[in-house]
Amino acid sequence: MNADTADPEATTPGTAGPPTDRLLELAWRYHRQWSLAADAAKKRLDGWRRRNLALLITGALAGALATQTWPGQTGSRVLAIVAALALAFAGYIQANALKPDQTARWRRARVASEALKAEVFRFLVGVDPYAGPDRGAVLQAQLAVIQDRAGAQLVDQLAVQPDDRPLPTLRTVAEYVTDRARHQADWHRKQTRVHARQGRNLRIRQLAVTVVGAVLSALSAAVPDWHLSTWTAAATTVAAAIGAQLAATRHLRIAEAYAVTTDHLDRLIAGFEPASATPAQQALFVTAVERVLADQNNGWTDLLSSAPPSGEAEPPAGTGDRPVPE
Repeated sequence: MNADTADPEATTPGTAGPPTDRLLELAWRYHRQWSLAADAAKKRLDGWRRRNLALLITGALAGALATQTWPGQTGSRVLAIVAALALAFAGYIQANALKPDQTARWRRARVASEALKAEVFRFLVGVDPYAGPDRGAVLQAQLAVIQDRAGAQLVDQLAVQPDDRPLPTLRTVAEYVTDRARHQADWHRKQTRVHARQGRNLRIRQLAVTVVGAVLSALSAAVPDWHLSTWTAAATTVAAAIGAQLAATRHLRIAEAYAVTTDHLDRLIAGFEPASATPAQQALFVTAVERVLADQNNGWTDLLSSAPPSGEAEPPAGTGDRPVPE
């Protein structure tokens, strides 16, 4: 079957199998549910990280102020209570809302979402393994594999109502190059700049607070009567908190991974000519693009059906493992 003439909306005449239009709609609905569930989990995670950072900074500054004489005895007592409560709440957040399983929960939802999305796009353009009359059965089997991998986390998916984003309208590999490959290259290019800027901003703030701490430390040694040692400790704590935030959000690592993805997609697109490509070349191109995108979230690459579920396939050259952004 030529991928440019595939019609994924109808069941192949004369063959027994599941109705492909309903399977395709189901796969797309599941993708949207998983995507929304992943977005919600990531939003919660980022929110708790920001609260944790704010509480750590509040605790450090309030603790330093509590040691000063000018707030008075009552003011110092209040500030000490504020510092203790802020640090206690930060500890509670770290122990409950920022546990590794919270990050894993977001990752598993994103894995399922992107795996389903990749299968939908490959089905729409009709490349292998969706080029034959059994493509409905292949999609049904692949849908079962992805959903079964989610296991107990299916409750997160079912708790979300799918949005009204329609099924993509592309049907040819030429449209796939523009609507999927090029669009993703442009998106990753933009996100590279966004995350690089966010990472730099955090590093600048960390450096600024560290410099302040170093200056306070020098002044404390030079002028002991100023009693600046407490503020030196506070600055050190704030710098460490910002450093922990930078490590947790991994903006610089994400920017690097997105830049690699953009480069890989640009080279794949530049080396592919849809008009003259054979069905095998079309299938290889689509598979290569989807694997480059899958590498962004390590763990769902093996879910891509390069062959029917009973078969095995090697990934295209040049799409090996890379760092996983969070």
